[in-house]
Amino acid sequence: MTERQRFDMQEQRQEIFRRDEYTCQACGESIYRFGNPQLAHKIGQGAANVKRYSKEVIHHPLNMASVCSLRCNDAMNIGQKTKQADALAEKIKQEIGK
Repeated sequence: MTERQRFDMQEQRQEIFRRDEYTCQACGESIYRFGNPQLAHKIGQGAANVKRYSKEVIHHPLNMASVCSLRCNDAMNIGQKTKQADALAEKIKQEIGK
């Protein structure tokens, strides 16, 4: 990964934290509650999901949410909820197409 890619990832991360108002999207607490804010992928970034939905969908900001802990990260996962995951992927594809 290049220095520019790392910078862009950090910028995207901060944008998502701002969008979510520094609030955990699973429990409603501050993302700094445990000192280690995270981004959760709603549709996980495993190889099967990347193949099914594409990298652009998996790494799109609409597929990510601010969370305060690993437990809350796990709670955001909709990968087993196919209808929800497909609907989110379709929304992201429409957003990408704009």
